Amino acid sequence: MNAKILKGLIALAAVSSSTSAFASGFEKSIVWGGRSAGLAGIATPWVQGAEALYFNPAGLVGDKEGRSLAFDISPTSSQFKGPINNNNDESVSERKLSTPLALMYGATVNDKLGYGIGAFVSGGAQAYFNDVDFSAATRFKPEVKTDLMISEISAGVGYKVSDDFKLGLAWRFVMAQADFSFVKRIGGTPGSPALDSFVNAKLTGLKDTEAMAFRLGGQYKLDEKTELGFGFRSEVNLEATGKVNAQLVSPNSTAGAANPSYADADATARTTFPMAVTLGMSHKLNDEWNLFGEYAWTQYSRIGEIPIEAPTSTFPGLRSTSLQTDWRDQHNIRLAGEYVATAWPVRFGYGYTSTVTNPDYARASFTPPGPAHTLTVGTGNAVKVGESDLNYNLGLEYTTTSGDVGGKASAGSSAYGSDTRNGSYSASAYVLHMGVAYLF
Repeated sequence: MNAKILKGLIALAAVSSSTSAFASGFEKSIVWGGRSAGLAGIATPWVQGAEALYFNPAGLVGDKEGRSLAFDISPTSSQFKGPINNNNDESVSERKLSTPLALMYGATVNDKLGYGIGAFVSGGAQAYFNDVDFSAATRFKPEVKTDLMISEISAGVGYKVSDDFKLGLAWRFVMAQADFSFVKRIGGTPGSPALDSFVNAKLTGLKDTEAMAFRLGGQYKLDEKTELGFGFRSEVNLEATGKVNAQLVSPNSTAGAANPSYADADATARTTFPMAVTLGMSHKLNDEWNLFGEYAWTQYSRIGEIPIEAPTSTFPGLRSTSLQTDWRDQHNIRLAGEYVATAWPVRFGYGYTSTVTNPDYARASFTPPGPAHTLTVGTGNAVKVGESDLNYNLGLEYTTTSGDVGGKASAGSSAYGSDTRNGSYSASAYVLHMGVAYLF
């Protein structure tokens, strides 16, 4: 049975086309999770069973022997807004629907040991701007796009060191796939176009895998009312290979002139899915109320640029295809409450995500250069299926983020980031998180 489950998980990861709504860096504060989403994404201190493989592998050893099979899916509608063209007009992306999902199996084999295997989406971003209007003179209407998915196959174990303390470790096989389209202003070297020339570069089919990654977690029962959780995610360095093609537009182009295009060539893009540390707490205030809090730090400052390598002969005059980022470390603060005195508990939470995007290198297809705010509500229940239990949970999420770039005369110049435009950047997402867990 375990072999069949493992094959199913691998197939799920192989065919999944889900992505996150938008990214602070490469990930939303809440990717998926039926119960945890209602609590602003907090799970580290309390999670047990199959879902612990992602949130905190210490929870793979439960309070009693048994097995669990969990499925989560989070239909997400998102949209980006921001300036792209030289007039700094606001461009609005297509509203996209994506479906991050997870399927995991876990078992507590005795009072000391548990294990789990599973596949899930752990990060991504999705923003599509089609036919951005630059100039009637050049008929330049480029595509600007970020379409990134990071998914994982994972296996882990949890061990109960004492009645109050658990430890867990999970191995991660990380898979990244992406398509990017961006506008880069080029020139300034002999024989190349002037700085107000453009290239619309399109990278397609970028893929990479990394097997040397892990999660570490711990859970500690401080007393009968308070539990603490700790999580650590290792860094993953990705070098994705695919194809690149481009369209070049010079300032001398006319409405009737064809802009030169360059055919597909092999390309490589390098980046990092960074290290993260999470600390969480749950507290039973009384018979009616549970309170939760969590802090997470993610080292996005490791990503100063996203280098893209392609044969120089493919793009005459193009000095560099690196996407400058200079991102900042991400800080997440999450607070939540749960009212349990009714048949259907009422969960609610708030999450704050610090600014990751550097305003000097803001792009409309990446996270806006400002903090994000997340509001959630949720509930759940359980039914008996023979001798087993079927738990189901729902969570609703609204996330918004915005930031401005302006008041600097150098914006849009090579000194400031030639592809950074003055104006307002924003993104929003509506999410329905659903989760089902079969305990047997």
